[in-house]
Amino acid sequence: MYLYTLVSEILSSKLLNLEVLDISDNSFTNDILPSLGRFTSLKKLYLSETGLDSDLHIQGLCSMLKNLEVLDLSGNNFSDSDIGSALSGLSSLKSLNLGQTQLTPRSIILLDISKLRSLEILDLAGNQLNESILWRLENDGFTWPTKLQVLGLSSNSFSNKYLSSLNGFRRLKSLDLSDNQLEGSIDISGLLALTSLKILDLSYNQINSFVVHQGSKSLSKLDVLTLDSNVINGSKLRESLRAFSSIRMLSMTDTKIIGTVIAGDFRDLSNLEHLVLDNNYNLDNEFFISIGELTSLKVLSVLQCGINGTLPPADWFKLKKLEELDLSYNEFEGSLPSSFVNMTSLRMLELSHNHFIGQFDSNLASFTSLEYFGFTENQFEVPISFTPFANHSNLKFIYGEGNKVILDSEPSLQIWIPKFQLQVLNLSSTTRTNSLPLPNFLLYQNNLTSLDFTSCRLEGDFPHWLLENNTKMTELLVRNCSFTGSFLLPWQPLPNMRKIDVSDNNIIGQIPSNNLSSILPNLQFLNLSRNHLQGSIPSEFGQMNLLDTLDLSDNNLSGEIPKNISGDRSLLKFLKLSNNKLDGPVFPTLKYLEQLYLDGNSLYGSIPSSFLNSSLQNLDISNNHLVGKLPSVVGNLSNLVVLSLSNNHLEGSIPRRLVVELYSLKYLNISYNNLTGSVPSFINSSVNYIHLSNNRLSGLSKRMFSNLSYIVMLDLSYNEISNGIQDMIQDLIHTRLNIFLAKSNHFTGNLPKQLCQLVDLSILDLSFNNFSGAIPNCLGKIPFEKDGSLNAAFNGVVRGENSDAGIQIPNVGEKANFTTKEMPYTYTGSILAFMTGIDLSNNKLKGNIPSELGNLTRIRALNLSHNDFIGQIPASFSNLVQIESLDLSFNKLSGQIPPRLTRLTFLAVFSVAHNNLSGETPERKGQFITFDESSYEGNPFLCGPPLPKSCNPYGQPHPISPNRSYTDEDNSSLLDMFVFWVSFGLSYTSVLLVIAATLYINPYWRRAWFYYIELVSTNCYYFIEDNFRRFSNFRNK
Repeated sequence: MYLYTLVSEILSSKLLNLEVLDISDNSFTNDILPSLGRFTSLKKLYLSETGLDSDLHIQGLCSMLKNLEVLDLSGNNFSDSDIGSALSGLSSLKSLNLGQTQLTPRSIILLDISKLRSLEILDLAGNQLNESILWRLENDGFTWPTKLQVLGLSSNSFSNKYLSSLNGFRRLKSLDLSDNQLEGSIDISGLLALTSLKILDLSYNQINSFVVHQGSKSLSKLDVLTLDSNVINGSKLRESLRAFSSIRMLSMTDTKIIGTVIAGDFRDLSNLEHLVLDNNYNLDNEFFISIGELTSLKVLSVLQCGINGTLPPADWFKLKKLEELDLSYNEFEGSLPSSFVNMTSLRMLELSHNHFIGQFDSNLASFTSLEYFGFTENQFEVPISFTPFANHSNLKFIYGEGNKVILDSEPSLQIWIPKFQLQVLNLSSTTRTNSLPLPNFLLYQNNLTSLDFTSCRLEGDFPHWLLENNTKMTELLVRNCSFTGSFLLPWQPLPNMRKIDVSDNNIIGQIPSNNLSSILPNLQFLNLSRNHLQGSIPSEFGQMNLLDTLDLSDNNLSGEIPKNISGDRSLLKFLKLSNNKLDGPVFPTLKYLEQLYLDGNSLYGSIPSSFLNSSLQNLDISNNHLVGKLPSVVGNLSNLVVLSLSNNHLEGSIPRRLVVELYSLKYLNISYNNLTGSVPSFINSSVNYIHLSNNRLSGLSKRMFSNLSYIVMLDLSYNEISNGIQDMIQDLIHTRLNIFLAKSNHFTGNLPKQLCQLVDLSILDLSFNNFSGAIPNCLGKIPFEKDGSLNAAFNGVVRGENSDAGIQIPNVGEKANFTTKEMPYTYTGSILAFMTGIDLSNNKLKGNIPSELGNLTRIRALNLSHNDFIGQIPASFSNLVQIESLDLSFNKLSGQIPPRLTRLTFLAVFSVAHNNLSGETPERKGQFITFDESSYEGNPFLCGPPLPKSCNPYGQPHPISPNRSYTDEDNSSLLDMFVFWVSFGLSYTSVLLVIAATLYINPYWRRAWFYYIELVSTNCYYFIEDNFRRFSNFRNK
């Protein structure tokens, strides 16, 4: 209390004549009020949201502020207080705001507020008031202040009944009853007593129509009617609006319309000038058929109503008074109708975000008053000469990005002198034309503040004369315009220039270094990336005090990075110098830098210690020649989100503090270095993307992850890790892991059964290890389902604490190396989100391939090659309907290839080579007609096309393989027959020699042999003789 008094004494002594004091949105108590009484000259006092919780000291304050006219007490708590009586002494008060003050029947005591005879504005919004409370007070003798002109009763609980009792408001000009409990058909008889009413807000109720009794007068002075967010009955709309025939402005946004509403429903509103129907998804293009009847309209907005089809050929030309028309964010298609002309008063036309096509030359020519034209994201064809705008003298703003800029059909019309001076020209294009001439009319423009020709494929040198002619310009955006030549600066300063983007062109030469900071003293954004710039980076960038974004990436810049580029005078937050030819050490000073990209250069030396005490959020120094160890002390890098140090020569172990103390880290990539030791624990880390591949890491921490971890990518490929994978997989169960790559390590033992619980996996690669044993049957239960969040996750959007929310990590496009279709691929972004696969190749796995793997119906690649699997290929593999690559080669599989595999219509690569398979190859149909001999080779008992071995050597030969010539086929057949007969002769001779030798050596077997031969011969003789006689007798009959 003493502090309040002391401060007020000091202030009041110096501000004796203070008339306006606003201390809203602070945390005070009622104790501050007496000290405010010293400001006796106050006329306006704002105490909204200040923590007042009673009427204590309010009456005393009011007695001292005799001149007070405006008092705002909204957002405080006057529950069960006598606030009305406390305010009764403010005889000069004209405006009182008690909104959201938790008034109750006791605290409101409106009897005393009625004594505020000068009160003109009263706001009682959000106090749960209803007609019962007010009626009870009126029965006790309450009357409203007689001069009241504005009454706010929004966000209360008034029903239809209250409207019938509206009297005593002869001077009321504005009534707000929005967000109450008005519903159904409203009898407006009570409103007719408000003869001075000009503004009526009934929005956010459930009104569907108005009842007007025959012979009733209308609200003759009503100008503005707001019916937003109601439920309007379209069939009764015209009748309902007759009582409001005088209105000039009508708003019906976000309204649920039952039935059909057409423009003719508003024809009785003869004074209607402003009609807003935004966000009404029940409107259709039938609404516009009678639009010509609304001849008094000056403003029509039908934004974001989902209207589709063509714009009707209505009497648009009758809207002579129309000044603003907004049809944006709908689904209109086709060309503009020929009747869409002659709106000669039209100043603003907004057609953006539709599907209009064609040209608008004939339509636009008649809109001679046009100042603003927006047609963003349509399919209009805009001639590069801009001749459709030749008749316009008032045109100032053109927003047309996302359309097609084309060459003129009549080149002679390209040269003309414009009557207008543009301020904004935004025409970034979707055209695929290789080159277009720069519009000549720009030579006569000298008032441009913003110019955007992104992706227009303009020809010629960079137009530095645009900067010379337009000294008021604030932004120049000519990305991907095919400009050549040098980037030259104008002679005179451009003090208003804030943003320049000349990226993705063919600019050559060096970056201007003389007077850069004086010509562009207030530049904040400069992008010269993806050009052919050479030379060094000018040190003068360090003198551009307001520059916060600088992108010089993907050029041929060389030399060292200026040491002052982010010095004491710099406000640089974003610096990207990637993919140049820069060398030397990394500059030491970071100052305010938040995003730093130096990847793809030839920088050397160690990581500067200054990096450890900075505001960095993204740091990428990958693909350089940095040496030394990772810093063990992370200092003040608490904001670091992305850390990429891959493809350098860093060595030593990964410091545990680097992971644990970077509280905000989401993306870590230190792959392709010479790091050793164990992978640190990520239990206390928030990292989501982990890339540690291609190092010499040899172990895993005992506990790797916690139940709260969320991991999108874990890449441990190409290391020397041999143990701990079982414990790590157990930790990964609750992390929602999407991609797990552990290729080319030294893991041994059985595949962990916990793999089956990684139900969010999309890619699993454990190839080139020493795993043994069988594949767990439960592996076939991993769903490999795709959801929308996965695509977002691979593009740097990760879930936060709320699973429905997402955190965007800037400049992160995730990628993964995965072998499929017998080739290593690098999958990125949305393609990575599409890919699913399992690679267990080059291990020592054995046993049968589980038939449960056939349940992986969403998998696209399965590689089990180079193992020791036995048994048959599961017939269930025919259920892998989305598989594109299936490799079972170099195993010990036997039996027949399941013939139903031909159902796999997406299969592009198939290999069962080098097994023990037998029988016939699958039928040559569908995708299997594309597989050649290499898919089946190394199976000696397998036959059928495309193999040269026929399954029926005495039948019709199989079709000749397209990969073999007729000569090769003939030679192969002759060779095979020769080998067969030689083998047969040798075998037969060997058998005879063995029998003869046996009979000669053993006399018992010799006697038995000849006895057996004699017996067989005798039986054959009598059998033939008997059957011969029967045959002869049969023929004689």
